[in-house]
Amino acid sequence: MYAALFSARSTKLFNKLARERAKRRYRLKKTLHRLIELEYISDVSGSLSITESGLSALGAAIDANFKLLKVRSWDRKWRVAAFDIPEKYAVLRDKVRNILKRAGFVQLQRSLWVFPHDCEELVRLIKDESRLSKYILYGVFERIEDEERLKRLFSLG
Repeated sequence: MYAALFSARSTKLFNKLARERAKRRYRLKKTLHRLIELEYISDVSGSLSITESGLSALGAAIDANFKLLKVRSWDRKWRVAAFDIPEKYAVLRDKVRNILKRAGFVQLQRSLWVFPHDCEELVRLIKDESRLSKYILYGVFERIEDEERLKRLFSLG
């Protein structure tokens, strides 16, 4: 056991994991600082909350996202937002669900939502709520099972 722990391979792996964690913390810290600078969120005694301008920016992103359904031609890729938000954040989970509905997403499964156009900015705004970023995933798929039903729902040709 000691040989495995002190081998060069395990040391490299530990260093790699430590660098990845440090990068993730740095990106989160930088994102939070940027959002505070833009006055989208406020930091009051270590507690973060969304400001009126943050709500306005989120609303604008939702509206812009919804308009994509009427304006932009489809690039044949599906954008998927998946979330697994714990019960202790149930209120925030409901808010995320409502934001996705308002933005034009269609629920594929319980916590899996799909949209036919690029919406990474909207999902990033949702994820920037510090307590939720680790619970929400965004992906781009070229094909989804039962794609014909989705094409009909989004009126895609």
